[in-house]
Amino acid sequence: MHQLQDKYRSRDVEFLAMYVREPHAGERGFRHYRDHESWEHKLEVARELEALKDMTITLGVDDMSQQQHGALGNLPNMAFVVDKDGKVVYRNTWQHAEDIDAVLAQLVTADDPSRPLEPTISTRGLTGAI
Repeated sequence: MHQLQDKYRSRDVEFLAMYVREPHAGERGFRHYRDHESWEHKLEVARELEALKDMTITLGVDDMSQQQHGALGNLPNMAFVVDKDGKVVYRNTWQHAEDIDAVLAQLVTADDPSRPLEPTISTRGLTGAI
């Protein structure tokens, strides 16, 4: 997503991420993470995520009951593209940078045909890579 954010920065596109919960709390590789015990604990872990991932994307934190996540479909790594009028024009149950790039290129080109953009993000061969 950072690559997309850099690409579309000058085209008035904003990126947001929502921190919901620890999906692998206590599991192998995540042993020091646990389910959130309080709002303060959740914020602390979200800030740690921002630092670990060197995030420049705005990170929202859902409430303890995960109300927003539930309203959006309650699936992990969901992605939405919302146009400037507030209409959802793309929704996927997983973040596919290549697909999001194609949708954004079409939107910003339609918004300003004098400055066309082509999809350039390629993740072919990386799906499922660890």
